[in-house]
Amino acid sequence: MVSGSPGRVLYVDDEPTLVFLITRALEKLGIASEGFANAEEALAAFGRDPQAFSLVLTDLTMPGGMSGVELAEAVLAIRPDTAVVIASGCIDPAAAQRAAAVGVRTVIQKPGKVAEMAQLVSGLLRDLST
Repeated sequence: MVSGSPGRVLYVDDEPTLVFLITRALEKLGIASEGFANAEEALAAFGRDPQAFSLVLTDLTMPGGMSGVELAEAVLAIRPDTAVVIASGCIDPAAAQRAAAVGVRTVIQKPGKVAEMAQLVSGLLRDLST
């Protein structure tokens, strides 16, 4: 985990409502987060302070811009040791292979409930700290 900012998550999903709900759920668990509905804006925030984030969690498919795999690739080009996880409601094996090839830690099935996603992120952060 990144020292100085334990547990800070960069969460990216093209659905603004989901970004709002997930970041609030994470805050309720005591996990600092910054959420974006636009991958380019998220990348800019990451680029301004790459050491600030312990985990980048992004949706796989984000229409109209950068995909989750493209975002992961750009994040990892800035800071190769970043823990990047991709979440998707429908995991395409080819996309999962491409994600692994660029350095994504894992591709996970997106839970159906906000609270489940927040708990999943909490568990990912715990795994990073061990």
